[in-house]
Amino acid sequence: MNDASSGWLSTAAATLLPWARQAGLVADAREERRLAAMRLEVLAASALPRGDAQDVALAAQWAAFICWLDDQIGRRDLGSVPGELERFTAPLRHVLARDGEGATAANGRAVVLAWLWERTAAGMPARWRERLAADCTDFLSTCEEGVAVRRAGVRLPLADHNRLRRRTITLLPMLDILERTGHADLVEDPRVDSRLWDLRWAVADVADWANDLASQSDDAAAGQDNLVTLVARRDGISTALACRRVAAMLDERRANFAATAATLRATPDLAEHEVVGLRRYVDLVETFMTATLHWLAVTGRFTPEPAPPGSAAALTASSARDPRSTIENGTP
Repeated sequence: MNDASSGWLSTAAATLLPWARQAGLVADAREERRLAAMRLEVLAASALPRGDAQDVALAAQWAAFICWLDDQIGRRDLGSVPGELERFTAPLRHVLARDGEGATAANGRAVVLAWLWERTAAGMPARWRERLAADCTDFLSTCEEGVAVRRAGVRLPLADHNRLRRRTITLLPMLDILERTGHADLVEDPRVDSRLWDLRWAVADVADWANDLASQSDDAAAGQDNLVTLVARRDGISTALACRRVAAMLDERRANFAATAATLRATPDLAEHEVVGLRRYVDLVETFMTATLHWLAVTGRFTPEPAPPGSAAALTASSARDPRSTIENGTP
């Protein structure tokens, strides 16, 4: 990280918590500590090594809002009652459908989304605005689908689980946001469209599978399936061996990503400005994937609140192995 991006990181760290307080994303000292431990400024600054302070701060604010949404839906069991999650997402859908408008003071989450949208979408083309709205709406819809599946007690096969998870991991909305804050427009051309989607899906899978490795213990404690538990159940193996198999899957997916990126950078028959734009976008996605893996290795997002000293939970936690330490090298 260069000197400038280190400075932006410090700026983002100093401004994120006051912004989150004002936006209502943190309500007490415990939530403030948790947000600080997430180190979202590290994710934003690493994803935007050439971004300025405003770019990094805006990306970090989006990340904080997305993490807050994910926590509301997943970690607080929102949706255990039919219709509850749909009522929660309705004001957000309204803002997305109205190009950032339609928020009311009664719906604080919609106000925050509208504020972020206004600052991010200003000056961006209609195609980009439509793509961000579609990706955010798909995230909400897939969250509702996932909650309905859990409420019904359905255990999805591995392939269906992966398809659902890659759409709730929020990588596509974040890629759209980084396209704006990283000043790297997505090149839309029939000759590269399918490969670009392959690239986007690959980085979503890499982040999802690495996330599942990181949160395996947390998910197991909550009684939730993730990729590790599904592989263990499918193959009839221990959790430790399943972690190794997921790590191998992760390595293979990263290799697929690298091959697709290389093919895109060598795409012939594009105009010179399209080649430059395409390579800039591929670089952005590649940097974001690297930043995400680094962030997963250092974030406190998946660390439970400390148990009282001397309790059984505290003794168990002190002896447990942290799966985040294996993410960057892929070897449990």
